[in-house]
Amino acid sequence: MANRFEEYQINALKMAFEQSQHLTREKKAELVTATGLDVEQITSWFNRNRTKKRVRKSIGDLHQTKAELQQALQVLQESQEREAKLQKELQESKEKEAELRAENQNLQHQLALRGRESGDSQFDYYLWSENVLGLNSEHSSS
Repeated sequence: MANRFEEYQINALKMAFEQSQHLTREKKAELVTATGLDVEQITSWFNRNRTKKRVRKSIGDLHQTKAELQQALQVLQESQEREAKLQKELQESKEKEAELRAENQNLQHQLALRGRESGDSQFDYYLWSENVLGLNSEHSSS
């Protein structure tokens, strides 16, 4: 089992690390004198701490990316829900339009029958203009 560093040694290493993550020969020599550790122990401690710092940054970056992706997913889901709702409304509108067209044709047919029964020539001209000249609502609305 590896020997644990003393608290004063760790504090000295942390202070040096805060000043610079990379050691000069001079700084290594100072730390050897101040801590009683050898150069290899000091170098290894700095390497581990640089690695830990990179890992912490990477984890932070991943958390940030995850949050951004979750937000983008939520926006996409909301957009898909809105699109589905609009598609449903469009389909309902088309169905209603088809119903109204069918009702309109039925009413025109009923009017034509009543107009013929009454012998109304003006009504016959109206029906003729609607059907022959293409002035009925189906043609003029499209």
